[in-house]
Amino acid sequence: MHTIVLIVSIFSLYVSAHGALNRHGNLFNGSFYDSLLFVFTIYFIALIIIPLLLKNWKKYLHIPILYITIYSLLLGWIRAVQRSNSVLLRKGFSVEPMEYFTFDSVFKLSMTLIPMGIMALLYSIFVMDWGKLKKGFFQKNTEKTINSIAVILIMLYVSIMPAKPKTDAFFFVSFFILFFYINTFYISPILFIYNKKLKYIIITILWFGTLNAIYFLILYFFSGPMGKSIVTRNALSISFILRATFMAYIPLFLVSLTYGYIRVKIKNQDNILEAKESELSLLKSQVNPHFLFNTLNTLYSTALEENAKKTAQSTAKLASLIRYMQEDINKDFIPLESEVKYLKDYMNIQELRCAIAPQIETEFSNIENHTISPGLLIPFVENAFKYGIDPSKPSTLKVSVVCNENTINFECINSYNDAFKTYYKEQGFGIGIKNAKQRLELVYPKKHTFSINKTDHLFSVNMSINTK
Repeated sequence: MHTIVLIVSIFSLYVSAHGALNRHGNLFNGSFYDSLLFVFTIYFIALIIIPLLLKNWKKYLHIPILYITIYSLLLGWIRAVQRSNSVLLRKGFSVEPMEYFTFDSVFKLSMTLIPMGIMALLYSIFVMDWGKLKKGFFQKNTEKTINSIAVILIMLYVSIMPAKPKTDAFFFVSFFILFFYINTFYISPILFIYNKKLKYIIITILWFGTLNAIYFLILYFFSGPMGKSIVTRNALSISFILRATFMAYIPLFLVSLTYGYIRVKIKNQDNILEAKESELSLLKSQVNPHFLFNTLNTLYSTALEENAKKTAQSTAKLASLIRYMQEDINKDFIPLESEVKYLKDYMNIQELRCAIAPQIETEFSNIENHTISPGLLIPFVENAFKYGIDPSKPSTLKVSVVCNENTINFECINSYNDAFKTYYKEQGFGIGIKNAKQRLELVYPKKHTFSINKTDHLFSVNMSINTK
């Protein structure tokens, strides 16, 4: 898009300079400097003013007001210089050029900013970051407000600019505005939302036919004898209709089609994001009661089998875990050190229920400067205790979290015995792992690897997360 706009800008400046030199022999008496100012204005509004207003319009509102003033005076000065050259050739010094600095003239010159402002807005939309575009423009009321202001400014521009007859200009401008918005909001969704290509093509052809009919009616009834003459001569001319369609509608049609595509694209992304957030919240909510229930069962068994000292230890660990579930589990990300602490507390509590303590090996290195989605590691360790470790027989468990600059590497390996029967196996295997895998897809899409291996008496989970 930047390249296209740059090519069009350079071409328009070349045409203006070539015309001025051919007709007047110098650049000031032509429209070159006007065009130069117009091109600069479009770039300045699109790349500086609009981003600043979207960032904080209250703070930066003075910048467009100041630029409108400078632009109007500078354009008035360019016109005055052009007029001075012409007047000097005819009758020497005159005050006629000073007419461009009256309030009425400056106001009319400022109105020439309207079409450039609209072009700059379109240019800015096309090149803007999707996130900023959605936040700054495609909100429920913001989009309607900006479109309403654009329509009002266009009609104001038509009413002020020297066009005769005014009624004719108003009808044609209203006609093109109506065409633009109907195509954007009602016709383009047939293609971009419902993907009905044949229906879209048929409706578009019928729509262009209707437009030409309306165009000829406006031309016949509101453009005087010349308009009637044009309609009479060309109403049935296919070449004239095609030429008029291409020149009058196609550019506006392409702009409205692009606008419609951007609206649908951002709306779809918004819907996907909302669905992901909803699903992620659901998965997190499923972890909480499940995790708490297992821990409480462990404490219950401990209270029956051991003395109060171990129960007190378990209660302290449980307090830490409950605090984790209440405070951290609902955050988007937490320090990896906190997640590892919860792993340690959970393993300590689970050890208490084992008549024969399992052989647990842990390795946690370089975890200080990393963050992780909360509750992402615990389900795998929980799964090891629920399905693999037999409290009445020797068992092994290895848990490691090893990090480098941009990667978190997690490994959980536990022994298991097919003959070991638990209540959990009757209820189903590994709902916690299933939830964790879904969360990985939501939080770290295409930025993780995950594998499960089951060999003779060993069950292993390996996971790597790219945090960059």
